[in-house]
Amino acid sequence: MNNTTVDDKYVGFLKANDSINIPFNFSLNDSLIHITNATEKVALQINSVAGDSSKLSSFIFEDFIMYKDYSDSIKGVYYNESLNRRASFSAFLGKDRFVIDNDDIYDNFSGNWHIVFNPDEKNIFDSQMMINQKSQNINGTVRTETGDYGYMEGVVRGNRFSMSNFNGYRAYMMDGYLNKDTLRGYLYTGNYNAVPFKGFKDAGFELPDPYGLTKMKDGYNEFKFSFENIEGQIVSNSDKKFDKKIMLIQLMGSWCPNCLDESRYLSKLVEKFDDIMLVSIAFEFAKNKEQALNNLKKLKNRLNINYDLLLAQYGSSDKSIALEKLESLDTLISYPTLIVVDKNKKVRRIHTGFNGPATGIKYEEFKKDFEELIVSLSIN
Repeated sequence: MNNTTVDDKYVGFLKANDSINIPFNFSLNDSLIHITNATEKVALQINSVAGDSSKLSSFIFEDFIMYKDYSDSIKGVYYNESLNRRASFSAFLGKDRFVIDNDDIYDNFSGNWHIVFNPDEKNIFDSQMMINQKSQNINGTVRTETGDYGYMEGVVRGNRFSMSNFNGYRAYMMDGYLNKDTLRGYLYTGNYNAVPFKGFKDAGFELPDPYGLTKMKDGYNEFKFSFENIEGQIVSNSDKKFDKKIMLIQLMGSWCPNCLDESRYLSKLVEKFDDIMLVSIAFEFAKNKEQALNNLKKLKNRLNINYDLLLAQYGSSDKSIALEKLESLDTLISYPTLIVVDKNKKVRRIHTGFNGPATGIKYEEFKKDFEELIVSLSIN
């Protein structure tokens, strides 16, 4: 970017629809921008291209932003070519992602909320929103059956709350009003989508058991697979290297932020246990095999992955199509899905979705329970 110094602070905006922009904070120097979402920091690369344009690209996701620097502002377009997705991007010097006034009268949004998305439609679904509030500043996330919405931050203005994020692929904003005990608003995403929600404070609300959502087909105890890894070699569940090992089989995509969180966790977990073998089976929406492999190689390099990454599908991440390639599974409702196989190659657990570090205590509880399961399988 032109005429910038280290730690210049900007507020960026991705257009969610004709009247709504999703804001996020970032700072920059000559080669990187650093996005902050509450305690999360995400780096994007800056590369010069033809003319006076520059390109922001992720170290993992294939998405990118083309922009021009106008000294007092930055303007451009966010692209995901595989999904034919684009959104207007702009940024201005500043630090406040949401404008607030000095009114000392504001509601308390802290706590856990039972959020119902699409409350008056057929595709209704439940979630849990977790908010921490200090004065008018808030941070938190939304947990769903398939995964969380990442670290979000924002403000409270009277009876209105707004919080948002952007991580190089996913842009979300929760925006709503509290009327007595009922919260109503919209989830805006960076692809021209607005999902209505209503909610109530409910400390006791829990999502369904993630181990009870995905099932094996009747008559199957063993999870069968055979796909090429990113080096072009066939890897199968029957390979000798998996004999007498606990296998963790992750169904995922390089494009999936929740899969990325799970991969970070699993990469560290396998270093703690000598008898675990981890395999990731990828379902990529990249339009061609070359792009899909490139995306997986970026993931491998960024996370220093030393286990097999298998490419099962490209051109679509459609779960119904993916299920046709997984003869042992009865259902597939989420990326990621994690299949736990014991040393006798029997499937012991299937964990659907992943609610990661942004969920705080819920993430810590998951790790404790999951590692207890691994220990029990290690000694049996």
